[in-house]
Order: sequence, then C-alpha cells, then structure tokens
Amino acid sequence: MTSKQKNSILCLLSLDPEGFKPVEVQKFMFLYAQEFAKEPVYEFMPCSYGCYSSTLRKDMERLQEMRLIKEVNKKWMLTDEGQFEVVTIPATMRRFRDMSRRYTVRGDDLIAEVYRRYPYCAINSKIKEERLKGDRAALKAIEEARPTKKTPLASIGYEGRSLENYGNALIANGITVLCDVRKNPISRKYGFSRSTLENACKDIHIEYRHYPELGVPSYERQDLSCQADYDDLFERYEEKILPKQSNLIDALANLVALDVGVAFTCFESNPAQCHRTRVINAITRKTGVEAELI
Repeated sequence: MTSKQKNSILCLLSLDPEGFKPVEVQKFMFLYAQEFAKEPVYEFMPCSYGCYSSTLRKDMERLQEMRLIKEVNKKWMLTDEGQFEVVTIPATMRRFRDMSRRYTVRGDDLIAEVYRRYPYCAINSKIKEERLKGDRAALKAIEEARPTKKTPLASIGYEGRSLENYGNALIANGITVLCDVRKNPISRKYGFSRSTLENACKDIHIEYRHYPELGVPSYERQDLSCQADYDDLFERYEEKILPKQSNLIDALANLVALDVGVAFTCFESNPAQCHRTRVINAITRKTGVEAELI
C-alpha cells in the first residue's frame, strides 16, 4: 500500500462520520480515480457488482489492522487515530470534498449513477437490470461497452501489473480460458496466488485452469543471469518435460482451435524469459494460430 492509497482511503472515510458501506467505498474511490485524482490510485475491474478493486479491499483490511479504520454495523469509518492523520493531508482532502459535492447520492442510486456514467464497469454486473430499473439506454450502453476483440491465443505475464490491470487485459482481448503453467502457483505479489487469481477470474467470467505438469521445477530456475541461461533452460524443458505432456498439448491445441480465447500465463512479462512461450510454440505448430502478447 502506497502513501497515496492510504491517504485516499482515510480522506474518503472522513467525509461521513457515520461511515460508508463497502460497495460505496468501491464506487466513490472509482469515481475519484476517474475524475478527481491527479493520477489513479487504484485500478478497477468490471466484476459481479460493477467496478471493483481487490487491491483496495486488501488495503482497507490492512488499515483496519493498523487501527486507522474500523468496521461498525457493516460500514467502514475512521478511528480517532485515522481522523488525526486526515488533518495532515489537506490537498487530497480538498479533492475528495469536491467529489462529495458533485456526487451526493448513496447506496443503489450511487451504483446506478456509476453504471450510467461508466458503462464498461457494469458489463459483468449481476444487478445492472435491477439497479437501472429498465433504463434501456443505459443497459444498451453497457452492452455496447463490452469489448468485441477475440484473441484466439495469447501470452500474458503478471510481472509489473496489478491484478486489476491484468484482468482488464484479459477482458479486452476476449479471453475466456486462462491457463496457468506455473509449477507452484504461489506469488508474493498480491492477487496472483492460485486461489485469489482463480476467484478474480470467476468474477469476470473467465475460466481459470492450472497445469502444474507444464511448469518448470524451481531448482531449474536458479542462477539465471542472462538470456543465454534462459535459452539453455528452455531447451532442456523442450527435451525433457514437453514430450511427456504430448496428450495435454494436443488437448490444449484443440481448445485453441475452437477460437474461444485462450491465454497462457506465468510471472515474466518478457516472453523470451518464460517457458510459457515454448508451450505456446508447441500449440502454434499444431494449430497454425500465432500467439499475441497482451
């Protein structure tokens, strides 16, 4: 959590001593990021209840542990310690007050306002019809905001990306199946351990699949200091591991041939330094479908 993220949460909660519902925190912070912040402090994905940031939720829990905010009657509010810190950040506070003067609605009306102003954030919402109450123009705008691009075969690394940035890249490219080829899908980077990533994918209507048999053992990844080291590793990978997984490669090639949008993922942003590229190359040889880096 950066200082800007911390300050933004504290300033938002200071606007109402009676607190904000979790969904209101998400929606107001989204509006702040879109219209008032000098630079976005959080990114958001279009999830089951509209714009949502798992990173924001995690930071709220962290501030609760720090005793700067508290949850009372299912509302988030500042503690005395948190209120004291708000006094020291007047510039950010002024921007949040500007937001509160422009957006005075709360609850369901706030959700509807966000959906109308930013239809993309509602493309996966389960409650859009209920909240918009038959507003045909708004519902049509949501459908038109849905990305139409379909990338049959994609490569994506999460290095240097937030979970929200990563998820939006999958959505933008029409990915419906994400294939995780890490041996051990555990990450120190928030959002990319298996359970968190799988849940995030489910919330944006993407099927998550883990294929540990296509992973590289951790001991093989020691002392990789230059591209030649990576190349040597991946040559061994193609000689020793991939031939044992020929049936799986065939099945994945058949999936790609269905043109449903399949992405292969691991950590590295540079595809030349990730074994997923060799998996993708094997599939390309069978299907003729070239991969796109997203």
